[in-house]
Amino acid sequence: MTHTEKWRFLEVDWLSYAETAIYRPVLMRAVSEHEVPETVTFCTFSVPSLVLNFLNDPEKEIDLAFCKRKGIPVYRVVSSGGPIFGDTGYVFCFLHLRRTNPKVPTHAPGMFQKTLTGIAQGISDRFGIECRFRPLNDVEVKCEDGLWRKIGPSSCVYEEKAIQMGSGIQVKAPDVDLIAAAISAPPEKFVDKEAKSIQERITYLEKVVGRNIDLTEIRDIYLDQIRKVFEVELERGDLTERERRYYREMEAEYTNDDFFMERSEAKFGNISSDVTRRMIQFKVPGGPFMRIIVLKKDDRIQDMIISGTIHASPLRPTSPIHEIEKALKGQSVDKGLFRSTIDQVIARKGYEIAGVSADFLAQKIYDCARS
Repeated sequence: MTHTEKWRFLEVDWLSYAETAIYRPVLMRAVSEHEVPETVTFCTFSVPSLVLNFLNDPEKEIDLAFCKRKGIPVYRVVSSGGPIFGDTGYVFCFLHLRRTNPKVPTHAPGMFQKTLTGIAQGISDRFGIECRFRPLNDVEVKCEDGLWRKIGPSSCVYEEKAIQMGSGIQVKAPDVDLIAAAISAPPEKFVDKEAKSIQERITYLEKVVGRNIDLTEIRDIYLDQIRKVFEVELERGDLTERERRYYREMEAEYTNDDFFMERSEAKFGNISSDVTRRMIQFKVPGGPFMRIIVLKKDDRIQDMIISGTIHASPLRPTSPIHEIEKALKGQSVDKGLFRSTIDQVIARKGYEIAGVSADFLAQKIYDCARS
């Protein structure tokens, strides 16, 4: 007799979306240590807040001063993708799974496809609308005007022993003008999208369905599709005492200002007059939005920051992005050298930058340094 694998299910309504910045590494650690089973968490939120993903620049990806004036909590999360606004009409589902589980795809694009194809199918079936997964990481619905619009962001990160897959759905009407004011999305981000601004790009599920939707309906879609796609049973549970202790320990680290500002240019300090600063930003076709800032002196890279809505794994203890920056620091501006260096980093076991090739990134860094 075959026994169906059992995963834990948690329903969480005691965090803001921003505070999931602390919750996520807690679950990654607990699952990695085999302290708990593979876990699915469904979250709803009582106040609006915003998260910056790990490789976002807090001074360029969002209007930080506006968020402070409006009292919008902003946390940096150890996850991939772009800034996400989570209000009371928004839900988010996390999967924290062991990397050795044979049901887990070997890379982030595969995990996006497996999970989000199922979620899109569940939404289509439940509400009788057209919903699809669009690579790299979008769930879209077809609207009355024939355009496909995004109803939810997602993120995925692979660490040495565990993975985190997250998927959100905007169920009820968001304040799109507030979101657009808080998130400073550059036009380059929309070059391969039908919509050309956040207001045009975002919709919400109730608008397309044409009726009020209880958030428990979305919870049930997630649970049904996760059971089906991963062929598991879900059993309700609670956080363990050890997980609660991890949460208290990690809260100080993940609310620290140095951690929050790590992708900001402030880390450069004062730039001397003999150093040239160059910046380019672009959308990778079918991939992330990226920004490269290079400080150059005597035709060598003195320092650099790569930021954007990048899906890279792992993120901790170091990411391929951080390792590429470190390896190129002090190097001559040479495209071939850039390419071989990036190749060496990405070739490390478990290292990945989803949707971005070494050749493409080397060319863009070279273009930036030469601009």
